[in-house]
Amino acid sequence: MYILTSEQENFKKEIREYVNKEILPNANTLDVSEKFPRYIIEQCGTLGFLNTSFSSNIPLSKKATNTVIFLEEISRGLASLGLILCPHFQAISLIASHAADSLKTNLLTPALQGKKIFAYAISEENSGTNALEISTTAVKDGNEWVINGKKCWITNAGVADGYFINALTASTSKRRSISFFYVDSHTKGLIFHEKKKMTGCSNSIMGTIELQNCRIPSEHLIGIENEGYSLMKSSLNQGRLGMAAVVTGIAQRAFELAIDFSTHREFYGRKLYSHQGISFPIAEMFAQIISTKNTLYHVAMLCETDKPYSVEAAALKMFANETCNTVCRKSQEIHGAYGLLQNSEIERCFRDSCMLTVAEGTIAACKMSISSALLNSSLDQYF
Repeated sequence: MYILTSEQENFKKEIREYVNKEILPNANTLDVSEKFPRYIIEQCGTLGFLNTSFSSNIPLSKKATNTVIFLEEISRGLASLGLILCPHFQAISLIASHAADSLKTNLLTPALQGKKIFAYAISEENSGTNALEISTTAVKDGNEWVINGKKCWITNAGVADGYFINALTASTSKRRSISFFYVDSHTKGLIFHEKKKMTGCSNSIMGTIELQNCRIPSEHLIGIENEGYSLMKSSLNQGRLGMAAVVTGIAQRAFELAIDFSTHREFYGRKLYSHQGISFPIAEMFAQIISTKNTLYHVAMLCETDKPYSVEAAALKMFANETCNTVCRKSQEIHGAYGLLQNSEIERCFRDSCMLTVAEGTIAACKMSISSALLNSSLDQYF
């Protein structure tokens, strides 16, 4: 089993206590309200929970493993929070590692304090899983970039203080070159379309933005012009790692609910837990969760130490999604009719688990990434 350091254990304990006290007692009310919980993000910033990053270049002691710990624990309380903050951490990594000094100065501190929330916008209606097939363009005009296009399926759309987007910057070349940009939410020509109502994670806003002749300063280019593909790939790996942490948190909460229900509910004069029809699925759920957690922290360490982990991140995301869906379904079955009660905690866990099967790549997309990599490289590097 992966062993956390004493510092990481203390960090986890601190977040667990916060979640148990502040999040879990209010989670159902928040979920039903469907309101964006900005005040919780600010609380987390004030408590120092956001002072972490996937990036190894940021001068903080808390890196990828701590980011995973935080996302797992906060999602155990309310999965919407994990979904909201995962792209925010991706953005922090981009700022810390590749933003111009002026942009870094203006954005990094408020991002770590929860005073600014960011969105990661690379999806388009016709590109789907293939993020290279984009039509958004950015054209240099003096000391500005002029951006036109449309981005969809954006977490935090309409509530984010800024968007990190990819755009074509050399569309006439043989190699369709991509660059990354930061677009402030107050930029003229940035239009937010109505949010989409999704199944699960109801406090996370999902929507579309349109960019109509948006003019941004040249220093809002992230990284090197025409070299955005490597940034996009790195962010995708971070996103898959983050989403795996989120669904692991959901699975853990669904498991806790199954234990609590089966040890307090009686059937024919015996605790539910004493029946093999209940105790065996619980044992299976535990085995799946503990295996997922071990892989989760292993991949986090690969990220933290700058080792390649694209295939491992895709495999982890696929396995974590399958674990979460299975655990939530089995926990629902253990709850019987209570498991289908609308707006109950276990029902929310199941809804959220369904929602997150598509975030940062579907299970099928992850399988495509894995199989492609395995067929085109030596297996020795993985085993």
